[in-house]
Amino acid sequence: MKKILALCVVLFSASVLASVPDIVALVNDQPITKYDFESRKKMAVTLNSIDVTDAAMERKLNSEILNILVEEELLNQHAEKVGGAVSKDDLDEAIATIEQGNNMPKHGMSKFLKEKNLNFESFRKQIKGELIRHNIINSLSQSVSVSQNELDVALINSNEKDFNIEAWVFTSRHTTDKDLEKVQQLKKRLNSCEKMDSKLYEEFADAEKFDRKLKQLPNRTQSVVLDTKVDSSSRIYEEDNKFKLVFVCKKDRAVSAGDLNKVQAFLSNKKMSHKAAKFFKDLRSKAYIKVMIPS
Repeated sequence: MKKILALCVVLFSASVLASVPDIVALVNDQPITKYDFESRKKMAVTLNSIDVTDAAMERKLNSEILNILVEEELLNQHAEKVGGAVSKDDLDEAIATIEQGNNMPKHGMSKFLKEKNLNFESFRKQIKGELIRHNIINSLSQSVSVSQNELDVALINSNEKDFNIEAWVFTSRHTTDKDLEKVQQLKKRLNSCEKMDSKLYEEFADAEKFDRKLKQLPNRTQSVVLDTKVDSSSRIYEEDNKFKLVFVCKKDRAVSAGDLNKVQAFLSNKKMSHKAAKFFKDLRSKAYIKVMIPS
């Protein structure tokens, strides 16, 4: 009886597959049909005036269209899994926005595509995928932040921005272990630029208070100042065979608020791009994908 049942299942499965339209790819066992592929390809060719008489161009287009459809299916599956599916109302609203941007009347996109003998449902699937992608990126962006140090380093590396620095720099007279220990003790005792008692350092170190542009300082000291918060001591470092310690009093950017916002936005977008790229790469690498048409 079990053998008969198994045979029935096999025959049933084979008959079902035989009735399914040609499949060009499987994404976690969900099919992408030849109809889906041809509809999207025709849309790309028509709307972008692509010359498919060039065999190399057509092979490249086929690969790109297939990759797009695979990614859309992955996005749909992810959205369903996490409860982020795009509603019909959201999709209709997005298409209405596209119509408005192209000076089309309501439902104008459907009419436009129909006149060109293109599949409107394929267009809707494309926009749905873009909406899901947009929602994922928005969600990821909430965990992206730019630290103060990242912003400072970016401004310096731009070679256009600078900082007005006010700080004390302490330089040991010798480099014995005992001198290092004294500098370490000094580091613990420093807490204010306004109350800098010479008795704290005069026996073993020289001190200089500087008020100048960051770029006027030695390269090593520039790096140390960048890494140090205002009203705090730096790490102890060596320069010119002496132990050095910096206490930063002020660190003002010589840059407008508008330029600062631009730099911050650039860094945020850069970090977001890396994070999104990794997310979509991981989404694809964890999926079962089988392509059934030659590349």
